[in-house]
Amino acid sequence: MAVDRIRYLRENTNTTGGLKVARLEVFDPAYQQRTNVDRVIVLITDGVPTYDADKLDEEVAAVKAAGIRIVALGVTDKVRQLVISICDN
Repeated sequence: MAVDRIRYLRENTNTTGGLKVARLEVFDPAYQQRTNVDRVIVLITDGVPTYDADKLDEEVAAVKAAGIRIVALGVTDKVRQLVISICDN
């Protein structure tokens, strides 16, 4: 499969920025989104945010407040911090 050929670069992870872009651009209210469809972000991550990690909880709260659900898929064993941020209310 093509996904098996993707190299894991072990580089930087901007989880906070990715969630913010999704909230502000993908789910922008200016787009005419169907009202009967759930708003879901599928977040694939190595679980260790390296940019704006101190703002992750705040962004997760903003995503939730916008009525968007986050489904996270961790690709390493270091997803504990992310899961706590997403599941904590």
